[in-house]
Amino acid sequence: MTVTTTRPPAGGPVTTAPPGGPERHREAAYRDGPVAALILLHDTTSPGVLPAGPGGHVFVPRETEAACDRYQTLLGPRPRGAGSDERVLGGAAVEGRELTALRIDGSGPPAGEPDGWATGLAWLRLGLAERLVDRVTAHLGGRTVQRTVTLNLPLVRAMLADAVAGTTECRALLRAAPAPHTLRRVHRSLDETGRRCLHLFGAAGFLATGPGSEVRVSELLADTYAPTGYPPPTDLERP
Repeated sequence: MTVTTTRPPAGGPVTTAPPGGPERHREAAYRDGPVAALILLHDTTSPGVLPAGPGGHVFVPRETEAACDRYQTLLGPRPRGAGSDERVLGGAAVEGRELTALRIDGSGPPAGEPDGWATGLAWLRLGLAERLVDRVTAHLGGRTVQRTVTLNLPLVRAMLADAVAGTTECRALLRAAPAPHTLRRVHRSLDETGRRCLHLFGAAGFLATGPGSEVRVSELLADTYAPTGYPPPTDLERP
């Protein structure tokens, strides 16, 4: 089998990945941002069908919503407008591109193990988190506090190390063919990584045109599509 060699962001080692596998959505998110990566993910896993989360919600780029004539349910796709109750809840914008939020009664993910959309979405969010880690590293490397480069401050380095450790853990979990409880753990860890990075950005992280907009979109994707419930405790978390 032919493989492509890629160098992951955030200082990771060189790895090999099969072309066309779910990990390409991580690479697309890191390179192109959330909207372009979501369009690729949708076109790859569920063309023409709106993917829905466990609560019956949909959160996709506006052009994806407009192009779909069906929506996902537990038993498979159904036509839009065929007696379905569909409500627009709002949306979000990132880098000048719009995403739309919907609520469709009766919609939801297909039964069984996580499908291509659910797994690909976790990889996509990982790519966004790694992109964020690299952006905050560059940001801190160009700033100083009392003549010391901010990136070299011990507390800052510790917080950044935690963020990198979070993305490394998620990458390992996703490469192990994740079950629903694993995806829940991955999404929770990626939320924590995003918040750490925003804290390191300071006020710049919360500007509407700053990295905070990508973090918000990433969290909304998790709120919409992450499997429900809580992951089982690890050995260290058990009483």
